[in-house]
Amino acid sequence: MHSSQEFQQEVDVLSKVRHPNLITLMGACPKPCTLVYEYVPNGSLEDWLRSSTRAKQLPWQARIRIATELCSVLAFLHSCKPHSIVHGDVKPANILLDEHFGSKLSDFGICRLLSSGEQSSNNTTVLYTTDLKGTLGYMDPEILVTRELTTKFDVYSFGIILLQLLTRLHALGIANEVRMAISAGTLEDILDPLAGEWPYMLAKELAHLALRCCEMSRRNRPDLQSDVWTLLQSIGASSR
Repeated sequence: MHSSQEFQQEVDVLSKVRHPNLITLMGACPKPCTLVYEYVPNGSLEDWLRSSTRAKQLPWQARIRIATELCSVLAFLHSCKPHSIVHGDVKPANILLDEHFGSKLSDFGICRLLSSGEQSSNNTTVLYTTDLKGTLGYMDPEILVTRELTTKFDVYSFGIILLQLLTRLHALGIANEVRMAISAGTLEDILDPLAGEWPYMLAKELAHLALRCCEMSRRNRPDLQSDVWTLLQSIGASSR
Protein backbone atom coordinates (compact mmCIF):
# COMPACT_ATOMS: atom_id res chain seq x y z
CA MET A 1 0.00 0.00 0.00
CA HIS A 2 1.71 3.20 1.20
CA SER A 3 5.44 3.85 1.41
CA SER A 4 6.78 3.76 4.98
CA GLN A 5 6.81 7.59 5.06
CA GLU A 6 3.20 7.84 3.86
CA PHE A 7 2.22 5.08 6.30
CA GLN A 8 3.67 6.98 9.25
CA GLN A 9 2.14 10.25 8.04
CA GLU A 10 -1.33 8.71 7.91
CA VAL A 11 -0.96 7.13 11.35
CA ASP A 12 0.27 10.41 12.85
CA VAL A 13 -2.62 12.43 11.46
CA LEU A 14 -5.55 10.03 11.87
CA SER A 15 -4.56 9.04 15.39
CA LYS A 16 -4.78 12.68 16.53
CA VAL A 17 -7.86 14.10 14.81
CA ARG A 18 -11.52 13.08 14.87
CA HIS A 19 -14.43 14.30 12.76
CA PRO A 20 -17.72 12.63 11.70
CA ASN A 21 -16.70 12.89 8.04
CA LEU A 22 -13.14 11.66 8.53
CA ILE A 23 -12.29 7.97 8.14
CA THR A 24 -11.56 6.39 11.55
CA LEU A 25 -8.24 4.58 11.91
CA MET A 26 -8.82 1.45 14.02
CA GLY A 27 -5.28 0.11 14.10
CA ALA A 28 -1.89 -0.09 12.38
CA CYS A 29 0.93 -2.58 11.91
CA PRO A 30 4.33 -1.26 10.74
CA LYS A 31 5.64 -4.55 9.26
CA PRO A 32 4.25 -4.88 6.70
CA CYS A 33 2.73 -1.38 6.47
CA THR A 34 -0.91 -2.16 7.21
CA LEU A 35 -3.71 0.19 8.27
CA VAL A 36 -7.10 -0.94 9.56
CA TYR A 37 -10.01 1.48 9.11
CA GLU A 38 -13.66 1.46 10.06
CA TYR A 39 -15.81 -0.47 7.59
CA VAL A 40 -17.43 1.81 5.02
CA PRO A 41 -19.76 -0.40 2.93
CA ASN A 42 -20.70 1.76 -0.05
CA GLY A 43 -17.29 2.22 -1.63
CA SER A 44 -16.03 5.51 -2.99
CA LEU A 45 -17.80 8.48 -4.53
CA GLU A 46 -15.82 7.73 -7.68
CA ASP A 47 -17.51 4.31 -7.90
CA TRP A 48 -20.93 5.96 -7.79
CA LEU A 49 -20.20 8.78 -10.23
CA ARG A 50 -18.57 6.50 -12.80
CA SER A 51 -21.45 4.02 -12.94
CA SER A 52 -24.65 5.25 -14.58
CA THR A 53 -26.57 2.56 -12.68
CA ARG A 54 -25.22 3.68 -9.32
CA ALA A 55 -25.43 7.39 -10.13
CA LYS A 56 -29.22 7.06 -10.40
CA GLN A 57 -29.20 6.15 -6.70
CA LEU A 58 -27.35 9.34 -5.81
CA PRO A 59 -29.98 12.09 -6.19
CA TRP A 60 -29.11 15.77 -6.18
CA GLN A 61 -30.11 16.13 -2.52
CA ALA A 62 -27.56 13.46 -1.54
CA ARG A 63 -24.92 15.16 -3.66
CA ILE A 64 -25.46 18.48 -1.89
CA ARG A 65 -25.10 16.67 1.42
CA ILE A 66 -21.82 15.09 0.30
CA ALA A 67 -20.48 18.49 -0.78
CA THR A 68 -21.51 20.02 2.55
CA GLU A 69 -19.86 17.22 4.53
CA LEU A 70 -16.68 17.51 2.48
CA CYS A 71 -16.59 21.24 3.10
CA SER A 72 -17.09 20.61 6.82
CA VAL A 73 -14.22 18.15 7.20
CA LEU A 74 -11.81 20.21 5.09
CA ALA A 75 -12.63 23.35 7.06
CA PHE A 76 -11.96 21.36 10.23
CA LEU A 77 -8.58 20.14 8.98
CA HIS A 78 -7.58 23.61 7.81
CA SER A 79 -8.38 25.09 11.22
CA CYS A 80 -6.46 22.48 13.27
CA LYS A 81 -3.96 23.86 15.79
CA PRO A 82 -1.02 24.27 16.03
CA HIS A 83 -0.72 23.08 12.41
CA SER A 84 -3.27 23.36 9.62
CA ILE A 85 -3.64 20.09 7.74
CA VAL A 86 -3.73 20.16 3.93
CA HIS A 87 -5.03 16.84 2.59
CA GLY A 88 -3.35 17.32 -0.79
CA ASP A 89 -5.24 14.63 -2.72
CA VAL A 90 -8.96 15.32 -2.36
CA LYS A 91 -10.77 13.44 -5.14
CA PRO A 92 -13.85 11.19 -5.48
CA ALA A 93 -11.73 8.03 -5.02
CA ASN A 94 -10.76 9.25 -1.53
CA ILE A 95 -14.32 10.06 -0.44
CA LEU A 96 -15.94 6.93 0.98
CA LEU A 97 -19.69 6.49 1.54
CA ASP A 98 -21.18 4.72 4.56
CA GLU A 99 -24.45 2.79 4.76
CA HIS A 100 -26.43 6.05 4.92
CA PHE A 101 -24.37 7.68 2.14
CA GLY A 102 -22.61 9.86 4.67
CA SER A 103 -19.13 10.75 3.42
CA LYS A 104 -15.76 9.90 4.95
CA LEU A 105 -12.57 11.55 3.71
CA SER A 106 -9.70 9.05 3.50
CA ASP A 107 -6.07 8.59 2.37
CA PHE A 108 -3.83 10.99 4.29
CA GLY A 109 -0.56 9.54 3.05
CA ILE A 110 0.55 12.74 1.30
CA CYS A 111 -1.10 15.32 3.55
CA ARG A 112 1.02 18.20 4.84
CA LEU A 113 1.10 20.13 8.09
CA LEU A 114 1.42 23.90 7.74
CA SER A 115 3.20 25.93 10.38
CA SER A 116 1.90 29.42 11.14
CA GLY A 117 5.52 30.57 11.31
CA GLU A 118 5.90 30.72 7.53
CA GLN A 119 3.69 33.21 5.71
CA SER A 120 3.46 34.75 2.28
CA SER A 121 3.04 38.44 1.57
CA ASN A 122 -0.76 38.26 1.97
CA ASN A 123 -0.46 36.56 5.40
CA THR A 124 -1.50 33.16 4.08
CA THR A 125 0.24 30.25 5.79
CA VAL A 126 2.36 28.48 3.17
CA LEU A 127 4.74 25.57 2.78
CA TYR A 128 7.36 25.87 0.05
CA THR A 129 7.80 22.50 -1.62
CA THR A 130 9.56 20.94 -4.60
CA ASP A 131 7.92 17.57 -3.96
CA LEU A 132 4.65 17.99 -5.84
CA LYS A 133 2.07 15.27 -5.23
CA GLY A 134 -1.61 14.94 -5.99
CA THR A 135 -3.85 13.84 -8.83
CA LEU A 136 -4.01 15.52 -12.23
CA GLY A 137 -7.30 17.35 -12.64
CA TYR A 138 -7.70 17.97 -8.90
CA MET A 139 -4.28 19.53 -8.24
CA ASP A 140 -4.07 23.30 -7.75
CA PRO A 141 -2.45 24.56 -10.99
CA GLU A 142 -0.88 27.56 -9.25
CA ILE A 143 1.46 25.34 -7.22
CA LEU A 144 3.22 24.30 -10.43
CA VAL A 145 4.50 27.88 -10.70
CA THR A 146 4.80 29.08 -7.11
CA ARG A 147 5.69 25.81 -5.32
CA GLU A 148 3.66 27.28 -2.43
CA LEU A 149 1.30 24.86 -0.70
CA THR A 150 -1.61 26.41 1.21
CA THR A 151 -5.07 25.34 2.35
CA LYS A 152 -6.37 26.82 -0.93
CA PHE A 153 -4.90 23.72 -2.63
CA ASP A 154 -7.77 21.69 -1.12
CA VAL A 155 -10.27 24.43 -1.98
CA TYR A 156 -9.43 23.98 -5.67
CA SER A 157 -9.94 20.22 -5.40
CA PHE A 158 -13.25 20.79 -3.60
CA GLY A 159 -14.45 23.02 -6.44
CA ILE A 160 -13.68 20.36 -9.06
CA ILE A 161 -15.54 17.71 -7.05
CA LEU A 162 -18.55 20.01 -6.66
CA LEU A 163 -18.66 20.46 -10.44
CA GLN A 164 -18.50 16.68 -10.86
CA LEU A 165 -21.38 16.20 -8.44
CA LEU A 166 -23.37 18.56 -10.65
CA THR A 167 -22.40 17.15 -14.04
CA ARG A 168 -20.48 13.82 -13.76
CA LEU A 169 -18.01 15.23 -16.30
CA HIS A 170 -14.31 14.31 -16.23
CA ALA A 171 -12.18 16.46 -13.94
CA LEU A 172 -9.80 17.63 -16.67
CA GLY A 173 -11.30 20.69 -18.35
CA ILE A 174 -14.53 20.59 -16.34
CA ALA A 175 -14.21 24.17 -15.03
CA ASN A 176 -13.88 25.64 -18.53
CA GLU A 177 -16.76 23.52 -19.80
CA VAL A 178 -19.07 24.74 -17.03
CA ARG A 179 -17.96 28.37 -17.50
CA MET A 180 -18.78 28.18 -21.21
CA ALA A 181 -22.16 26.57 -20.50
CA ILE A 182 -23.08 29.33 -18.05
CA SER A 183 -22.01 32.01 -20.54
CA ALA A 184 -24.03 30.37 -23.30
CA GLY A 185 -27.06 29.83 -21.06
CA THR A 186 -26.81 26.06 -21.49
CA LEU A 187 -25.86 24.98 -17.96
CA GLU A 188 -29.04 22.92 -17.72
CA ASP A 189 -27.86 20.81 -20.67
CA ILE A 190 -24.76 19.55 -18.86
CA LEU A 191 -26.31 18.87 -15.44
CA ASP A 192 -26.32 15.16 -14.68
CA PRO A 193 -29.88 13.94 -15.42
CA LEU A 194 -29.28 10.82 -13.31
CA ALA A 195 -29.37 13.02 -10.20
CA GLY A 196 -33.02 13.82 -10.85
CA GLU A 197 -34.42 17.22 -11.71
CA TRP A 198 -31.97 19.76 -10.36
CA PRO A 199 -33.65 23.02 -9.26
CA TYR A 200 -32.04 25.24 -11.87
CA MET A 201 -31.31 28.32 -9.75
CA LEU A 202 -29.86 26.16 -6.99
CA ALA A 203 -27.65 24.29 -9.47
CA LYS A 204 -26.50 27.58 -10.98
CA GLU A 205 -25.63 28.93 -7.54
CA LEU A 206 -23.60 25.79 -6.80
CA ALA A 207 -21.85 26.02 -10.16
CA HIS A 208 -20.83 29.63 -9.51
CA LEU A 209 -19.57 28.65 -6.05
CA ALA A 210 -17.55 25.76 -7.50
CA LEU A 211 -16.01 28.00 -10.16
CA ARG A 212 -14.92 30.48 -7.49
CA CYS A 213 -13.17 27.60 -5.73
CA CYS A 214 -11.47 26.69 -9.04
CA GLU A 215 -10.04 30.14 -9.73
CA MET A 216 -6.50 29.89 -11.11
CA SER A 217 -5.18 32.31 -8.48
CA ARG A 218 -5.60 31.07 -4.91
CA ARG A 219 -6.15 34.65 -3.73
CA ASN A 220 -9.47 34.66 -5.57
CA ARG A 221 -10.72 31.42 -4.03
CA PRO A 222 -13.22 31.65 -1.15
CA ASP A 223 -12.62 30.53 2.41
CA LEU A 224 -14.20 27.17 3.25
CA GLN A 225 -14.80 27.94 6.92
CA SER A 226 -16.93 31.01 6.25
CA ASP A 227 -17.97 31.74 2.66
CA VAL A 228 -18.47 28.22 1.30
CA TRP A 229 -19.85 26.66 4.48
CA THR A 230 -22.40 29.43 4.96
CA LEU A 231 -23.69 29.14 1.41
CA LEU A 232 -23.86 25.34 1.46
CA GLN A 233 -25.74 25.38 4.75
CA SER A 234 -28.26 27.79 3.26
CA ILE A 235 -28.64 25.70 0.09
CA GLY A 236 -28.97 22.50 2.10
CA ALA A 237 -31.73 23.98 4.24
CA SER A 238 -33.68 25.16 1.20
CA SER A 239 -33.39 21.76 -0.54
CA ARG A 240 -34.95 19.71 2.27
